[in-house]
Amino acid sequence: MAPVIGITSQRRDVATSYGAQPANTVTLSYSDSVIGAGGVPIVLPILDPEAVPYALRRLDGVVLTGGGDISPDAYGGEGHPAVYGVHEERDRSELAVARYAAEHKMPVLAICRGTQIMNVALGGDLIADIPSQVEGGLEHFVTGNGAAKEAHQPVALAEDCGLARLFGTTSLKVNSLHHQAVRTPAPGLRPVAWGEDGVVEALEAEDSSWPLLAVQWHPENLVGTESAARTLFDELIKAASVHALNR
Repeated sequence: MAPVIGITSQRRDVATSYGAQPANTVTLSYSDSVIGAGGVPIVLPILDPEAVPYALRRLDGVVLTGGGDISPDAYGGEGHPAVYGVHEERDRSELAVARYAAEHKMPVLAICRGTQIMNVALGGDLIADIPSQVEGGLEHFVTGNGAAKEAHQPVALAEDCGLARLFGTTSLKVNSLHHQAVRTPAPGLRPVAWGEDGVVEALEAEDSSWPLLAVQWHPENLVGTESAARTLFDELIKAASVHALNR
């Protein structure tokens, strides 16, 4: 049986016959990538944190998706003019998802904001704005002319990390759509990939029995062109299939 994968959503207004209405949305790039790897995607709405365990105990894996910035209040940070798209209800819901997944060693693919959520949920903090807070920091929020679907940013991976073994290389090109990043890794997480400016581009769990894939780029937009992107979703579904048998 195909594993069921919860995909976290974000709140957007959608057009209806009676005007714009708020909705919990997931772009097809996420759900199609899960389907393409052999999973069954389920949209996870923004939930009361107390409801999260009831939802996740019925799932085999989770995708923590991208989106707006996490409130600095969630990690004891200071406000910054570049912070945008904060939705504190979403923060609280996804922080609860991340903590439950960590506690129960659920398979997780954390993407961009999702990687930041996982780090904050477990006690780490963030760089609020790379261009203004990282000396020599490069522009990581690259948009326009199809940049979201092009692998253009070099990333170096640690030789001993799971991602390097998974991809069969320590050098990768990815897309880049973020202006925040991990500053201090949470206890139990370790950085395993970096951009040319030293910004953290991926995390792994120190406990190798927890199948966590946490990347700062957007593989859901690269599955049509990059084998490494497809590999991430394939690995999520493989781990989720095992998790389904054991729960």
